[in-house]
Amino acid sequence: MNITITGRNFEVTSDVREYAEKRIKKIEKYFNQLIEVLVVMNVQKLDHIVDILVNGDGVQFYAIQKAGDMYSSIDLIIDKMEKQISRYKDRQSDRKAVTHEMIEKIDLENQGVDLHLYQVSNKPKTDVEAFLEMKLENREFILFKKGVPDVKSDLDYANKNYAVIYKSGDGFKMVEVPFAQVQEARFDPKSFMECDLDVQSDSPAKPKVKFRPKDCCTDIEKISLMDALQKLSGGGREFLPFFNSETKSLNVMYKKGRRFEVMVPAF
Repeated sequence: MNITITGRNFEVTSDVREYAEKRIKKIEKYFNQLIEVLVVMNVQKLDHIVDILVNGDGVQFYAIQKAGDMYSSIDLIIDKMEKQISRYKDRQSDRKAVTHEMIEKIDLENQGVDLHLYQVSNKPKTDVEAFLEMKLENREFILFKKGVPDVKSDLDYANKNYAVIYKSGDGFKMVEVPFAQVQEARFDPKSFMECDLDVQSDSPAKPKVKFRPKDCCTDIEKISLMDALQKLSGGGREFLPFFNSETKSLNVMYKKGRRFEVMVPAF
């Protein structure tokens, strides 16, 4: 299990780090394979805030908690995460198939906001296949695992290379993380591959879609899940593609009624 703990406006001392890691190990028993746990500790005025993202058994769980001191926030968020994981496991055992999802209520400006995380299919698709699927389902965006048309290609997209196609103005764009950045785990959104789509025909039988590369990527920001939530709740947009600075992956957050949903990769 890989545990990453970072601080914002807060110095994570060795004592706090050791305490958090000890408490986090309590959730290990719920998973066959617990891949990683990402923790961000933040101080805003008198509030000590901890948000945590857990990635294990092909599912992501997220929670946020605030208290008067960081130790109390850690205790409360681990208790909350245990309950959340336990509820999910119970639902999973009751059904043969479930949607990969996480449900957690987050306090945003003193209002309860539902935030749902959905893992997309891990079946690889070509750019055109993904675009046609998005149009068929009458959506304005799609997050998908990149397929390699040439089976002899040396590029292995099987694990972590995802792209997003989305409506932009009167047209569509696609953004993809370069394979070299995936290999090196060093990500710079400005150098992501961004294309304008020239859609001559979206007929499933004979599609004609050209992807015209741009010099640089201007649409995608490298921000946290909470930052994306703040931006989208600020008004104006119905969805927001972004690069999640905590999970190092492309996500799409969107509004659905009073709640917010997030498309995330299925690593």
